[in-house]
Amino acid sequence: MPTLRWSTALPALLVGFIACSVHAAGAPSTVVASQGGVDVTLADIDAFASRMPEKDRAGYFRSPTRIENTITSLLLQRQLASDARKLGLDKDAEVASQFALAEEEVLARARMARYRAELKMPDFGQLAQEDYIAHKEKFAVPAGLAVLNVLITTTDRSQADADALAAKVETEARAHPDQFEALVDKYSDDPSKTISHGRVENAADAKKYAPEFAAASAALKKVGDISPVVKTTHGLHVIKLVERTAARTRPFAEVKEEIIQRLRSDYIDKQMRTYTDTLRNLPLDANPELVASLRDRYGAADPASQAKQP
Repeated sequence: MPTLRWSTALPALLVGFIACSVHAAGAPSTVVASQGGVDVTLADIDAFASRMPEKDRAGYFRSPTRIENTITSLLLQRQLASDARKLGLDKDAEVASQFALAEEEVLARARMARYRAELKMPDFGQLAQEDYIAHKEKFAVPAGLAVLNVLITTTDRSQADADALAAKVETEARAHPDQFEALVDKYSDDPSKTISHGRVENAADAKKYAPEFAAASAALKKVGDISPVVKTTHGLHVIKLVERTAARTRPFAEVKEEIIQRLRSDYIDKQMRTYTDTLRNLPLDANPELVASLRDRYGAADPASQAKQP
């Protein structure tokens, strides 16, 4: 296969190749790219993809840049490995030890993957309903309050000028409440208004906003109500209520899948920890002298880094 050159069409083509490969285990390997006498196949990329969580794979390979970087990195790694073999480095004792350790790491991951795949799952639907009934408070949604806010500051004007401008904004807002958004655009000194357009969610939350602002927002009862000028440490505010929602409890149907996913994840994590803890708690026989020798085996430690070690 001739050496591939990146083009605008290649990344899109590779997305299709990789998507098919990841979702069709055991499909024949196909050379995706060649360079310097080495190839990268779909099987190689499958192996790379298998090392990341399954839920992250699709998103990762949606990026043409990540696809290109992955392939070029694998090609470079394979070329370096090829050169190392030619130099006989694969016969080096230290390299051989690293090979053995790497093999055990791969096998350990494979064992955990097999253990997870063979877990017998309980009826999470029934457990989810029981969890919902036992912890209904978790699914309470507090009352919501959204407002539009015009902020007048004294950064570039005197207090007297700020007071006069805030009074003008209030008067115009009461005369034309349907044009409040235009007042935000024209008068508000809030730097985030280009993104928020003056909208403030959960405006009655005194932990999140200035107490005076939160209290004035909470005092607005009907959508469209306009506040008097409110003074806070941030400046002067004129506020319009645009949305008020009552507190409620999310129904089970709305949260069922959310609960099932959490219960399943917690169950799997617990079973995996139990399995590995069983292995960790087997009788341990260690050589105290060799263990102690490891403190100095690799030379003197840097004093600064050593001070941070337990």
